[in-house]
Amino acid sequence: MSESSKELKIMIIGSSGAGKTSFVQRWTKGDYTEDYKPTIISDFGFKIYEYNKNLFRVQLWDIGGQDKSASMAKIFARDSHGCIVVTDISINENPTEIFKWKEIISEESSFIDDDKIPFILIGNKIDLIKTEENKKIIEEKTKNICNNYGFMNYFLTSAKEGTNVNESMKYLLDYIIERIEKFCEDNEQEFGQKRKDTVKLNHEKHNIRKMESDCCRK
Repeated sequence: MSESSKELKIMIIGSSGAGKTSFVQRWTKGDYTEDYKPTIISDFGFKIYEYNKNLFRVQLWDIGGQDKSASMAKIFARDSHGCIVVTDISINENPTEIFKWKEIISEESSFIDDDKIPFILIGNKIDLIKTEENKKIIEEKTKNICNNYGFMNYFLTSAKEGTNVNESMKYLLDYIIERIEKFCEDNEQEFGQKRKDTVKLNHEKHNIRKMESDCCRK
């Protein structure tokens, strides 16, 4: 087993009251509290995750669900490896509202391979849905949102009871780690190493802009 842990940064976003903080608390500490105060801007939790005898320090950034938190979410999104959008399935939340939060993070982040970071959709508070018929209706709706708005997968969870919390995190983290390891192997670099080609490209772009600026002043 590795003696030192590698860092992974996961964003937790969604509308106020969806259960983001409860989700983080359930996964990081294994417990649940009824009287959480709403997250104003952001909160933070972490947990050591083991994958193939290697340790990863997973940072969970819980972003407040108020509209004023959107600008801060853009800042926190930088250098993130993945994102979870949490929705409250006990209410009829507008899919465009869900997509709005996803786009905020997507615009400000990119994966190590310069492609989009992975997103999963969490339909939380499944414990409040009492009949199997209603659960099937909600699952079909959540599945459609997942497919229509570019999510990698979806899970129906209960942060209160712990339903599918560990399973959803395992799914996302395993995917992220495997994708990073493949990129590092293909490009012969260590986990966490900065991309030399990206640095070189940015330097070249800077020189080109400088040359164009100097040309325009002549």
